[in-house]
Amino acid sequence: MSINRTTYQFPFTHYPAVRLVLLCIAGILIAEFTGISWIAALSVTLSVFAAALTLEWIKRKTLRTEAGTLAVLMYLLFILCLGMSVTSLQESRSGMSMVEEKLPAVFGADTLRWHGRVTEASLSAGGTMAVFITADSVKTPSGRLITTQRINTQIRYFRADSATAAAFQPGDYIVASGVPSEVPQRRNPHDFDVRSWLAGMGIFVQAVGHGTPEITQKAGPFHWGWWRTRVREGINRVFSEQQAPLAQAILIGQRTGLDTELRQDFSRAGIAHLMAVSGMHVGFVLIPLWFVIPYFWKMRGGSVAGLLLICITLFLYAGITGFSPSVQRASVFALFIAIARLFRYRRDPVNLTGLAALLILLVDPSSLFQIGFQMSFGAVLTIFVMLPVLERLFSQEHRRRWYARVIQLTVLSLFIQFALMPILIHRFHEFSLIGPFMNTIAAPITQLLFILGFAGVFTGMMYEQAGILLTLPADYLTMLLARLTTWSASLPGAYIEARLGSLWMYPFWVSLFGFFACLFNPALRFKALILCGIIGIVWQIDGVRNQHTQEHLQLTFFDVGQGDAVLIQTAEGRNYLYDTGMWSPFGNSGERFILPHLRAEGIRKLDGIFLSHPHADHIGGLLPILENVEVDVIYDPGFEYHSAIFAGYRAAAGRKEIPVVIPSPGEVIWLDERTPAYVLGPLPGLSSSNPNEHSLVIQIHYGRQRVLLTGDAEQQAETLLARQYGELLKSDLYKAGHHGSRTSSHDFFLEYVQPRKTVVSNALNNRYNHPHPEAARRILQHSDRERLFYTALDGAQIFRLDGAEIEYVNWRDK
Repeated sequence: MSINRTTYQFPFTHYPAVRLVLLCIAGILIAEFTGISWIAALSVTLSVFAAALTLEWIKRKTLRTEAGTLAVLMYLLFILCLGMSVTSLQESRSGMSMVEEKLPAVFGADTLRWHGRVTEASLSAGGTMAVFITADSVKTPSGRLITTQRINTQIRYFRADSATAAAFQPGDYIVASGVPSEVPQRRNPHDFDVRSWLAGMGIFVQAVGHGTPEITQKAGPFHWGWWRTRVREGINRVFSEQQAPLAQAILIGQRTGLDTELRQDFSRAGIAHLMAVSGMHVGFVLIPLWFVIPYFWKMRGGSVAGLLLICITLFLYAGITGFSPSVQRASVFALFIAIARLFRYRRDPVNLTGLAALLILLVDPSSLFQIGFQMSFGAVLTIFVMLPVLERLFSQEHRRRWYARVIQLTVLSLFIQFALMPILIHRFHEFSLIGPFMNTIAAPITQLLFILGFAGVFTGMMYEQAGILLTLPADYLTMLLARLTTWSASLPGAYIEARLGSLWMYPFWVSLFGFFACLFNPALRFKALILCGIIGIVWQIDGVRNQHTQEHLQLTFFDVGQGDAVLIQTAEGRNYLYDTGMWSPFGNSGERFILPHLRAEGIRKLDGIFLSHPHADHIGGLLPILENVEVDVIYDPGFEYHSAIFAGYRAAAGRKEIPVVIPSPGEVIWLDERTPAYVLGPLPGLSSSNPNEHSLVIQIHYGRQRVLLTGDAEQQAETLLARQYGELLKSDLYKAGHHGSRTSSHDFFLEYVQPRKTVVSNALNNRYNHPHPEAARRILQHSDRERLFYTALDGAQIFRLDGAEIEYVNWRDK
């Protein structure tokens, strides 16, 4: 039957579940962006439902079609309002309770005793043990009861070891001593958001642990934690020591013991989902049951028995994997598919997907904003939409040949990877180009590994040697998968780092895949192409408009603790660093703060790095930056210093052939064609051997505005600068010297600088007691209190200069 191009309409009536889930999503978004109260949302929902029932009654009494049409519209509006209601109700319940709010405020300096069950215990690479507990009571050391309210808490123990962490298993009842504290906010724009992550688990209170928690009751067989521990121990018994961590990640999603570099390799190879228990793993669980479903058809009541067996299997797997949201989502969808097959209903995968999404969103509307939900249903919908298109690439005769299946699987994997591209770039700032090919190879390996691995684990619980023998092929497959992943991730061009420049990419991508889905539908193909073109044009117009409105000089003063690091971004798109933060045995500012920020901002090259002086709190993050980012030139004050970090930086610069330039006072370094940086110091005549006094001082000019960066210049350097330049030191934005120490920012110097805004970069409660009171008083005399900014108090500070005015950027509200 031919399709009339002019009269064709999309058959929405064929996809009722899709309509319902779209309405539910609209309701969730309305509640999220309007902040409507749950009482108001529920009142509207009940009113709409009452109106729908009334119209339904009128239709039956009067047989008027208009009433029936209005009733249908009201039912649809009811679904929208229902999404709005459950969202507002969830938000009203998900906040911090009064007890959780007051614990850190009232007992922030006191040690309390937390009584509760362990949900998880892990050890970081830096030696910090995190014990997550659900406390049923909190008491003082003397035994006075503070609260019996159930509180989810994370208790951190520093300098712990693996043996201590391994002693605590999910379900154990413990008594732990710790000082309560608020969960800290992000300190820099692109730091990992610990507060949001913990809030997603219902945790609003942390504690710093003292001593070792006391286990008063071990978990028993009636607690899921006991079973998870037995499975984890079973994996460790039957797999080799080298392969056990990866086997745990693939079989039960336990990644705490996995090497950090291997986890990164999986991400860059595009197969990180293999280590996060998801729909693929649930599918592996159901494969054996899928083949026996026809036998249930022959039994009386067999469909019900089969459904019961599938429900039990899914419930058990969800239990041993910790009832993760991804497994719950996949289990709901798998259950619908199984019901359709068991009861021989016509399977409509698109409607089944929509129905599963609808139920999940009604139970937990916040799932809509979770990357797992977005990627899971994005991948499933891509499969259902693109698979019919791919099947038409082959004739009926060749469609079921093995090579056609391999080609379809590879191309489908390619489509899935690229369909999820905006989400991956938006969330992780990376996209794997080799992922589609790796998925084609890794998926069957993982499937075989999964089945053999679990067979070996459960066999090993009864007969250990038989389990080890049965798991031997799975052990080799695990090793093969790890080596293949590491090799593929190291290939040139295996992945790209990118930034989602505009949210317009999402509708453009949807329309683009809509066009691919309509390749064999002439009635829609041209319309989809026009829609794609229109969205693309709007995207480009918006980009040009933003480019014209974003011509400014931006400075980001990172919160790196007790150190300095400033990112300078010019109006013409060039990027520089002034200092690179600090180094400590537990990490450095380059890896923790600066590199994640550069990746998130799409900065792959630095046009230059200014090093004020060679102390570790200013060059401590330099080495990882040199290893991961292209750098054109390094500007160094020329003060020789004997330290491993300084020697390492010079060696790395020489190895990478990065020129190290020692600029002279009075020299002009053009950051771009409109932005000169004048080198003011170090001036000749310095008699001090203190590296601080030899700091590289620069003043950046943009339009009529000036920015002064002085490193750790102290009294002698400031005296020479004031004598040499006088009123030329006047600046709109000033980074206080030496973290607000009394040795810098003297009155005679600030009288010339007269800053409109001043930034002090230091750590809260640092061992140097910076900022010193006398320095703070001097700065306040020359700068209003509202114009003084501390990284220790408010995290990273961002300013934009347009040549005339300074704009303070509140990045937390973005």
